[in-house]
Amino acid sequence: MKIPCAEWRSDQSPGPASLVFVTPESAMTKRFHDYVEGLRVMAQLDGFVFDEAHTILEGTRDFRPKLRELGRLALVGVQMVYLTATLPPSKEGEFFKLINTRPEDVTMIRTSTSRANVVYSVQTLVATTPEQATEAIMAKVREVLDQKLEEYPWPAKIIVYCNTVVATDALATELNCDAYHRDVDTRDGKAERLRAWMSGLERERYGGGRVIVATNALGLGIDVPDIRVVMHVEMPFEMADYAQQSGRAGRDGKRSEAIVIRVTAEGQRGLTGLGSGRTVDDFINGRVCRRVILDSEMDGRDNRDRCEEGEERCDICQAADEVAELEDVELSEEDEEVDLRAQEIGVQQIRSRVANRAIREAREVELLRERLQERLYGG
Repeated sequence: MKIPCAEWRSDQSPGPASLVFVTPESAMTKRFHDYVEGLRVMAQLDGFVFDEAHTILEGTRDFRPKLRELGRLALVGVQMVYLTATLPPSKEGEFFKLINTRPEDVTMIRTSTSRANVVYSVQTLVATTPEQATEAIMAKVREVLDQKLEEYPWPAKIIVYCNTVVATDALATELNCDAYHRDVDTRDGKAERLRAWMSGLERERYGGGRVIVATNALGLGIDVPDIRVVMHVEMPFEMADYAQQSGRAGRDGKRSEAIVIRVTAEGQRGLTGLGSGRTVDDFINGRVCRRVILDSEMDGRDNRDRCEEGEERCDICQAADEVAELEDVELSEEDEEVDLRAQEIGVQQIRSRVANRAIREAREVELLRERLQERLYGG
C-alpha cells in the first residue's frame, strides 16, 4: 500500500508518517500526548485505531494498568476505531465505560465468531489419577497429531495450546517441537521460533517442524493462512480466549479443525487445569451444537440450533446427522443406543433455544437497569 508509517519512540519524532504505531504504555505518556495535541491543532489528526481492543478490559493494577486508561484518548475529539474479534455482548457495557463512550454513539459491526470453514470437536479421556491423566493426554495428543499431519500435508501447520507454561514445555519436549510462551527465549528468539515454524524448514523436528506448542502468548496477532489444526489440551479458562485461539485456524478459508482434548474424573487437573464458567462447561459437555454455545456467548446470537448450510459440521451435528440417516433402518441393540443419543441431543437443542431466549431477556433487563442507574445518578 506504500503508506508511510513509523513506530513511536520517545527519543525521536516519527516524522511525516501517515500511520504511527504506539504501545498502550507509550500512548499514555506526556510526550505522546503533546505530539497528538500538535497534530490536532494543525488539523492533521484523523483518528485512533485500536487493534485487539478487547485487551483494554484485561488491564489491572498489577498487569499493564495503562490498558484501562486508553479511553482518555477519546477525549481528544477525533474518530475512534476499535477492532476486536472477541468482545462478547456481556462485556460491552464495561468496555464503553472504559473508552468514555456512550452506547448510542457507537456504530457496531459484528460478524460470526465461529468460522464456517472450521470443524469444532471435543475428545474426552477418562483417568482416575493425575499421572494417568498426563499419560493419557500425551498419548492422545500424539495420536491425533500423527493423524492430522498425514491428513494435512506440508506446508499445513498445527498449533497445540496449553493453559500453563509447565504443560507447554512438557508437551513440547515430549513431542520434540518448539514451545512458545512468555518466558521462553528473548524477543528475537521468539521471533526466530515463529519463523522456523511458519517456514516448516526444521524437517528434523516432529512433524517436519510444522507443530508448535504454545500458551495464549501466541493467541494475538498471528495471521498465518495455512494453520489447519488448532488443538487445545483442556479448554482455556474463558470462552473469549478459546474464540481468539481457535480463530487462528483456516484463515485462508479452507477446511480446518479446532480440537479440544480433555480429561474427566480426578485426573483432569493433571496436566493443564480446567476451564471455568458455565459457558465453557456447556461447550465441552457436548449437549448441543458447539457453534450454538460459541455464537451465543461471543455474539449474543440466539436463533441457531445447529451448524447451518455452508458451515463445516461440528462433532455434535455430525453425530446427529449420522443417526438421522439410520432412522428408517431396522435398529440393532447398539444402533438403538445411538438413536437414543440422537433423541437426547434433540431435546437438549430445544432446551438450548429456551436457555438462549432467557439469556437474551436477561441482557435486556440488565441494559435497562444500567440506563435507569445512569439517569438516577447522573451517569
